[in-house]
Formats: sequence, C-alpha cells, structure tokens
Amino acid sequence: MRTLGKTLGITAAIVLIAACSPEPPKKMAVRTDTAPVAEDFPEIGEIVEASWVEERLGASEGRIEAPGPSDLRLSALVKLRIDAASKVVSGYKCHAGVPAAPEQLKALMPSGVAWLSCELPTTTKSRTVFVAAGSERAFLTSTTM
Repeated sequence: MRTLGKTLGITAAIVLIAACSPEPPKKMAVRTDTAPVAEDFPEIGEIVEASWVEERLGASEGRIEAPGPSDLRLSALVKLRIDAASKVVSGYKCHAGVPAAPEQLKALMPSGVAWLSCELPTTTKSRTVFVAAGSERAFLTSTTM
C-alpha cells in the first residue's frame, strides 16, 4: 500500500511539473518592429528596418523543465544608416566571422557578403554585431545570461 501511495505521489508531481512548462512554439514568426531590437542595441544608432526572431534556448526534446526564467536569443537582420556600420567597426574590436542565422532568417541573408563580427560590451545579455563591410546591413544577436 505504501508503494502505491509513493507511486501515485511521484506521478502527480511529474504531471504538475509538466503542466507548469508550456511547450514552446515550433517555429517563431519573423517580426519587423524595430523597437525591441533597438532596445538591445542602443550603441548602433537608428535601425531603419529589421527582420527578427526570438528563440527560447535550452529546452531539449522530451525534457520536463522546472518553471523559472528562460534563456532567450534575439537574432535580427537589420538595415542601419550607412555611417552606423562604419562607426561600429571603428568603435569596437572586430574580426572576420559569419553569423549563424536561424532558419526563419536564412532566406533574407545577403549572399556573398564578407561579415565582420564585433563584440559589444555585455549588459545582462551577450551581444554581437555582424556588419557587412561597406554596407548598411548588419546581423545582430543578443543572448540572455
């Protein structure tokens, strides 16, 4: 009888934990409002246009997750003012690098571009700007820490 009680208690706990963590959407929609992106990247100046997604990190298939804060990654392909991209390159340490765009943004990425990866100072997020040299295009990523 005690074993049955323990089994029922454990089963109830698993069901409650699973109910607390809703399933994340399978595919995030591409958003175009610039304000959330500009909030994460105030140093780069005005964002003329943006296409971005925010992904929830760390949830593996079939894993039951306890409630709590989630790690999020914002990925954005943006158009800046032409002088903003050169300001980023001259103001931060940059090196050659290629952005890892999420599936939803891959079709929007320009081809044949030489990207420069520039690390911005860390806030509550790790932030990287990839600029296409001589262009107003940039790819931005920020990840909560």
